Amino acid sequence: MESQIVISCEDIQGKDNAKLLKFVGDMDATNVESVMEDVCRLLNDGCVNLVADFTKLRYVNSTGLGILLHCSKSAKEKGGCFKIANINENVYEIIEIIGATSLLEIYDDLEEALDSLK
Repeated sequence: MESQIVISCEDIQGKDNAKLLKFVGDMDATNVESVMEDVCRLLNDGCVNLVADFTKLRYVNSTGLGILLHCSKSAKEKGGCFKIANINENVYEIIEIIGATSLLEIYDDLEEALDSLK
């Protein structure tokens, strides 16, 4: 059974090359390809500064985490960033267990992540 994830994309006021991505649902091997396609499309369109709001992301597995790391790396290669805000305890625990907290830009809340954009 395929897990459901929906990503909505919004402009970030005052930032021409930035987008806010709101993740809703679960991210695992059944849907990571669509996540990667969405993020790559934005990066290729010149939106290289991405802020991901995980308020409604309920679950991510190791495959999903791999995609998040890939998104971060791809954004940095294009001179931008991939910041994550509002991670719930379950998702953060998975990121922490795998040791990726130092590899991802994680913020406690959305305001802090948006303020950190250059």
